[in-house]
Amino acid sequence: MAKSAAKPAPDPSSDPWLPSTRLFPPYLWPEVFGRTAPVEVDLGAGDGIYAEARARREPERDFVAVERLLGRATKIAKKAVRGELRNLKVLRLESAYFIKNLCSPGSLDAVTLRYPDPWPKRRHHGNRILTTAFGADLARAVRSGGQLKLTTDDNDYFQWACAEMDHCSNWQVQMDWSGVDEPTSEFEEQFKQEGRSVHRRGWIRK
Repeated sequence: MAKSAAKPAPDPSSDPWLPSTRLFPPYLWPEVFGRTAPVEVDLGAGDGIYAEARARREPERDFVAVERLLGRATKIAKKAVRGELRNLKVLRLESAYFIKNLCSPGSLDAVTLRYPDPWPKRRHHGNRILTTAFGADLARAVRSGGQLKLTTDDNDYFQWACAEMDHCSNWQVQMDWSGVDEPTSEFEEQFKQEGRSVHRRGWIRK
């Protein structure tokens, strides 16, 4: 009896999930995506509307959506599968750990923070993500000339985060970035209808 042909091994680049059990070593992005391309990270990616839109619009770039909540991360993975977006990966993990421990030095081209939790009560400010220390971790992970982009609807958080980043000597404000070309979302459109302001700031890695 003739032997049946062996099934080809699954292509790991087609799986949108990065394993949340991996705590080290840092990822090598050409191995993850099966190619060499600029890599952008969306931290606290929510339902993945932004990451999906960017991955669809810019197939020449690779995107990693980091989201702590399983339900939201699952929605992102489904978007990647349905859209056949092999340039979009999702990881269920804390953003700070990911940047500090799973990103090789200079391996990222851009990091996006959209509507991070503002933790409005003063006693909770220690939980805010965009601290001076986190800015230093980002500076290690992002290549020289790379970008950090912040978008928030909370003015107090915006002013606080900008003050924290002023202490990061490896970053300089990107004066020409306004975010006008960024994909929008349903709640951003709702903000506009309600007359709520959206605050944006970009930084360039020196």
